[in-house]
Amino acid sequence: KSERKEMKINKTVALVLSGVAILVVLFMVPVVSYITNYNYGNKAEKVIDAEYKNMENILSQYSLKISEAVQVNDMYKDDLKDVISTALSARYGSEGSKAMFQFIKEHDVNLDASVYKKIQQMIEGGRNKFENAQTKFIDTKRTYETNLGYLWKGFWLSAAGYPKINLEEYKIISSGHAKETFKTGVDKGLTLRK
Repeated sequence: KSERKEMKINKTVALVLSGVAILVVLFMVPVVSYITNYNYGNKAEKVIDAEYKNMENILSQYSLKISEAVQVNDMYKDDLKDVISTALSARYGSEGSKAMFQFIKEHDVNLDASVYKKIQQMIEGGRNKFENAQTKFIDTKRTYETNLGYLWKGFWLSAAGYPKINLEEYKIISSGHAKETFKTGVDKGLTLRK
């Protein structure tokens, strides 16, 4: 009889413990889901914001470098003109302009093409760096938006108040040429010099 009683108590304890375990699991699944998705939403939005600011930084630095390099090239051309003008005046007097072609032939004067090549390389390098950063940003934003659209994850992100940022404010930077091409469906090519 005591064995039976002991078995009955063990079954009851096991049943109660099983019930408590089930309740704990049922309680923990939503809590863990909420916390996990809240943390994911927070991280995703911080990454989107940081990558967007990084793209702005890359574009800013790229633009400044090109602008400054072009100014150096303009200074070089102006200085070269001054040197030629001064040399012509000194050598040929006030009528130096008549002898300009002779002076240029004698001194083999020409603009240094390496300056243009350097600017071209800076443009290409800057564009490539910006393209890579923007491609990464597009993928990060797409991943977050995809997660917002999932049934389970999206539900918990929404329950946690996400999105907290306006994703429409994080625009993709494009050229007028690209916008027009996608609008019309016709690529007219680029005009390099007007």
